Amino acid sequence: MSTSTPKKTNDNEEIDLGVLFNAIGRGISQLFAFIGSLIMGVLNILFVLAVFVRQRIVYFFSAALLGLLVGTILESSSSPQFIASASVEPHFDSARQLYSNVKYLNDLAAQRDTIQLGAFFDISATEAASISAIEITPFITETRLLQEYNNYVIGLDSLVATEITYRDYVKQADDFDRKIHTLKVISRKSDIFGSLLGPLVASISEKEYFRDKQITALENLELRDSITQVSIVQTDSLLSLFEDVRIVEANKEFSNGTNLYMSERAEDNTEISLLNRKITLSQQLEQIRTDKLKAKNVIDVISEFPKVGYLETGFFKNKKTQGVIGGLLLLSLFYLMLQFENFIASRVKK
Repeated sequence: MSTSTPKKTNDNEEIDLGVLFNAIGRGISQLFAFIGSLIMGVLNILFVLAVFVRQRIVYFFSAALLGLLVGTILESSSSPQFIASASVEPHFDSARQLYSNVKYLNDLAAQRDTIQLGAFFDISATEAASISAIEITPFITETRLLQEYNNYVIGLDSLVATEITYRDYVKQADDFDRKIHTLKVISRKSDIFGSLLGPLVASISEKEYFRDKQITALENLELRDSITQVSIVQTDSLLSLFEDVRIVEANKEFSNGTNLYMSERAEDNTEISLLNRKITLSQQLEQIRTDKLKAKNVIDVISEFPKVGYLETGFFKNKKTQGVIGGLLLLSLFYLMLQFENFIASRVKK
């Protein structure tokens, strides 16, 4: 007589899967319902706004027309503003002083202190009066930030490096630590920019503190250059000596082949080490001479100001466009305050 027990495991699994699928279905339905209600809510708001504007289209059109008129008057009465940019690379921690000098000059331009501004740039008071603003910003790109972060992490202890993420580095990085900086001058004269960069760079380069650091750095680099060249010559001499020994050994007759093999193997290892040392020294010499080239100036000028500036154009830079947008925003703000006042009044009555 055979007995068979029903397999309840499969039934339980089917029940569990059914509950799971039902839960997933309900979740998807709720998600789509939420997205649908969100879209309908946005469309409803847009519809209410469209009706509101349509009922007051004359007022909005009048506000835009008034803003256009004001923008046209401002554009015709104000003189054009010319812009010029230059890029510099400060060395010896001089970026902080550069930012300080630019801030000082920008304050002079804002205060219309044409005497001090003209004396700094060695230009006339009339030319100095045309300068509206002087600005400086770090030149930042995502690729350069990643390179700076990689170089920063390499110099840290391995444990500390794991705790500093890329976002942490970007947040704590200072503008002064950037490699390249962009200078921007705004003036009402188009041909004033060519004489501005020289005095600004000289105001940093001629300071005794930075000159001393530059001289010390150049002397140290010259010393390292000489030592590295001597090391390369000595390495070449050792390589030449090993080559001579190899030729002599090749002409000798050895009775024991194993000794010859071991000797050649040892010489090969030493020769490879010397070759690797020469490559490393050559790379060091290349880096030293690159550093010497950078150390020749306290501030390297990457690109100078053009002799003639350019007019900054753009849809939102146009005063007529700004006037139209400003008129519409002011009218919208007025209606918003009016609606808010009505809402408060209705609440007070209740």
